[in-house]
Order: sequence, then C-alpha cells, then structure tokens
Amino acid sequence: MPLVTIWSQSGCSFGAMMKNLYPLAPGIAIAAIMALVAHFSAPYIPNVGSTMLALIFGAVAGNTFMNGKTCAPGLKFVEKRVLEYAIILTGFGLHAEHLKSLGWSTLFLLAMTVVSTMLLAWVLGKIFKTTNSFNFILGAGSAICGSSAIAATAPIVGASEEETGLSLGIVNALGLIGIFLLPGLAQWLSMTDLQSGAFIGAVLQSLGHVVAAGHTLGDEVGQWATLVKMGRILFMVPLLITLYFIKPGKGKGAFPWFIVLFVAAVFLTQWSVFPTAWSSNLATLGKWLLNIAMAAIGAKIRFKVLLKISRKGIAQGAVLFALQIILAATAIHFLLA
Repeated sequence: MPLVTIWSQSGCSFGAMMKNLYPLAPGIAIAAIMALVAHFSAPYIPNVGSTMLALIFGAVAGNTFMNGKTCAPGLKFVEKRVLEYAIILTGFGLHAEHLKSLGWSTLFLLAMTVVSTMLLAWVLGKIFKTTNSFNFILGAGSAICGSSAIAATAPIVGASEEETGLSLGIVNALGLIGIFLLPGLAQWLSMTDLQSGAFIGAVLQSLGHVVAAGHTLGDEVGQWATLVKMGRILFMVPLLITLYFIKPGKGKGAFPWFIVLFVAAVFLTQWSVFPTAWSSNLATLGKWLLNIAMAAIGAKIRFKVLLKISRKGIAQGAVLFALQIILAATAIHFLLA
C-alpha cells in the first residue's frame, strides 16, 4: 500500500512538473536553437564569437517571428535561471593560481584599472546622461570580461534588455577594434613583452580578443596577456558583491546567491575535487548555457527602444575605452618599468 501511495504521489508530482514546464518549452527551444546556429556560424565570422552571435540572432528572431507571447515565459526563465547556472559553471574553468603568478605590481595594476574603469563609466554616464544601470553594466563589461560580466551584472542592477544588448554590442565592437589597435600602440610605446601582455590583458574585454591581439606580437606576449586577463576575470566576484550593496534598493533583485556558488566552483577546481576532464566539461556546459541565455536576452530586445539610447551609449563607450587605454599605458609605465 505505501508503495502505491508513493507511486501515486510521484506520478502527480511528475505530471505537475511537466504541466509547469510546458509553457516554458517554446522559449527555451528557440533560445537553444539560436545558440546552436551561433555556435556553427562562429567559425565563419572571425573575432565576433558565438556569445555575441547568439545575442544578435536572438534579437533578429525576437523582432520577427518570435515577437509574441508564446515564447515569453521560456525566455524569461532562460534569461534569469539558465544565466545563473551558466555563470556558476564557468567557475570550473577559472584557476585562482593565476593570481599567484602575476606578482603584486600586476595585481595592483589590475585592481586599479577595474576600480577606475567603473568610476569612469559612472562619471561619463553623468556627462552623457545615461541611466545608472547602463553605466554599471558598461563599466563591468569594460573592466572585467565583456559579455559574461555584463550578463552577470545586469540582473543585479536592474538593467533592461535594451541596455544589456547595447552594452554587449559596444564592448564587443570596441574589442574588435582593440585587436588591431593595441598591439600597434604597444610597439609604438616600445613596451617589453611583459608590458605589452599586461597592456593587452588589462584593457581588452573578451578573452578571445586578448588571445588574438597578444599572439600577434609573439607567443610570450600572448601568454602574458592571457595570464593577466585570467587574473582580471577573478575580480568579477568582489565587483558583483560590491554592486549589489551600493545599488539603491529600487530595481535591485534578491541577493545573487549564484555568485557564492560561482566562488565554490572556483575553489572546487583549485582543490581538484573533480577530475580535470569533469571541470573542463562543466565549464564547456557553462559556455553553452551562457550562449542560450544571450539568445534569450537578445530575443527580448526591441530595436525601436534600442535606437533611442544607442547614440549616447556608443559615444560613452568609445570615450571610456580611450580613457582605459591611456590609464593602462600610464600605470604600466610606472608599475612595470
């Protein structure tokens, strides 16, 4: 009799679960399809990356055949929950020992550039009269690691889909320019290999852009640039927690517990709790989930709203990038001479 009762209750629970999942299916499926299309298109579109392509394809779909209520519940679920799972899983791909390899002068350089970039984004936001939420996510994307930092910061500060999409577009476009600009500047300033690597790793937002730009000046510069960039990514945790506490209550969500789990994933990786292959596979899954979440965010962007805020946002992002370059070059001259 108890077995029958348990079976009956389990059946009801499963049925209820399927009933709750059914409205989410269309939005989840479309976001996953857009992420797949982005993944297979990325090799044919150099230096853009599957994450940015997922956002673009999602935006196109959301303004055409997905522009309805059927997909809305699933897209909202992906944008919120799947994004959090993605950020947690990416923690398995980070290694805290990178900080030990950098040295105190480089760590101080990174801390200074992260803090100053956030402050500059806020000051420029007042000048260009953009919203605080846009200033926060543009600053986070520029200061830390582009798309991932923007995606993690947006729900904490209450940024809209249009603000998130615009900041992602700005940061990735400037990163593309930086691939060609920064190596030339490093040579013009007669930087050493270490200085060139630190310069590229401290300024460019996307890891892919850092690798591409660094290796144009040689393998040693590329390795230093990647190392500096990985150390910079680890500053995302204190930045997100700080933003949560300094953001006014209005528009701020619940405490982002996914950050705690992200830190746990990083530490589990350092202690080798899981085999290396497991950690690598979990990090890869996190990348896939991030692309799905980007497609969902893109699908909720409306081009008419985006156009209203794009002009000021683009100008603000360009000025911020120029100031980042000047600040990093000056700091490297004094700290890594």
